[in-house]
Amino acid sequence: MSFAATVTAEELDRDPDPILARLREEEPVAWVPALQMWFVTRWDDVQAMEDDPETFSAATEPSFLARTLGENMLTLDPPACTRLQKACKPPFLRAGRSGSFAEHELPAMCDRLIESMRADGEADIIAGYAALVSAGSLATVLGLDAYDFREVWDWCEGLCVGVANFEQEPEAFAVGRRAADAVEAAGLARLDELRERPEAFGVPPTHRARLDELRERPEACGLLHILRAEQNLSAAEIVNNVRLMISGGINEPRDGIGLVVWTMLSDDGLREAALGSPAGMRRLVDEVLRRYTPVGTITRTTTRETELAGARLPEGVLVSGILRAANLDPARFRDPERLDPTRTEGGNAAFALGVHRCLGEWLGRQEIRVGAERLFRNLPSLRLASGEKVELRGFEFRGPKRVRVVWDA
Repeated sequence: MSFAATVTAEELDRDPDPILARLREEEPVAWVPALQMWFVTRWDDVQAMEDDPETFSAATEPSFLARTLGENMLTLDPPACTRLQKACKPPFLRAGRSGSFAEHELPAMCDRLIESMRADGEADIIAGYAALVSAGSLATVLGLDAYDFREVWDWCEGLCVGVANFEQEPEAFAVGRRAADAVEAAGLARLDELRERPEAFGVPPTHRARLDELRERPEACGLLHILRAEQNLSAAEIVNNVRLMISGGINEPRDGIGLVVWTMLSDDGLREAALGSPAGMRRLVDEVLRRYTPVGTITRTTTRETELAGARLPEGVLVSGILRAANLDPARFRDPERLDPTRTEGGNAAFALGVHRCLGEWLGRQEIRVGAERLFRNLPSLRLASGEKVELRGFEFRGPKRVRVVWDA
């Protein structure tokens, strides 16, 4: 019996790294019965999957993404996914809504949240701060900031339960469905408002010159950009992709903030180097994302029988490129389990690879960087709570369950 045949979903949820390391060494392309899919664990092989969408298609059946979120840009291949990406990308560019938000609003949002808990002298940074920063950031950029940030986080949490339901448990399906319905209701209501009163946002109601008007108003909310994009997305297409943005675009920055804060509190040298310069913090954020990879996989289906790393893959099987394993591949990164912000090996796969690389990558990095920086600037006595042992959990979505900190109130 191969090692892959003994792997369980519970073991992967608890601590995937040693399992993935053994698979990478012994069975780099292996059938894992517990999840009914093939695992691909080496960097070059994951890259090969992404470079060959004709063989490794994003239009999988079954689709763990589509069953919860609906058909979206990550469940389609080019050119269908390209159309959706072109419509959805502008708000997430530095020159778009994300840029003005990150520069002018994000630091103040973080400061307000920190001030609201300052007198307490203690907090769980994950639930009390990081989740609200990440939920508030995406909600503001999209134009859903009329909703309480905790409610937006609840949507994300529910969607992630549905997306990561590899064992197909009915209750997890139900949790995902409730969250999906809530996002649909909120998204459709906002789209109706944007259609009926565009002039309230300084944008003429006419179709003509709409892109020029929006380019001159980067502060206009993301949903307005997407609604008026030349690709003419339907309401269902917009809602499905908003669900996608919420499921990945909130969860990963939340875990990223927690992981970076934990790392800085655990290593004085790393903290001093990060806070010493903007470049130092950017490098630390990138390295923490590589080391821990909060979103762990990409899933494809084979369109024909093929061979990868010596393994024969039948037509029509699910193949999971394990981003977390690729980011810890010693053939790609020297001493890969060591945190080293001075690395020079090149980019990592924390935001995926190829044509399906995350559109919100730039914004997510800003949330993590600014969110961590503002904590240390506002609370110079910040430290881990006595006896606090940070536990990471999850396979598809992996991060700290809590990071309890204290400071001098």
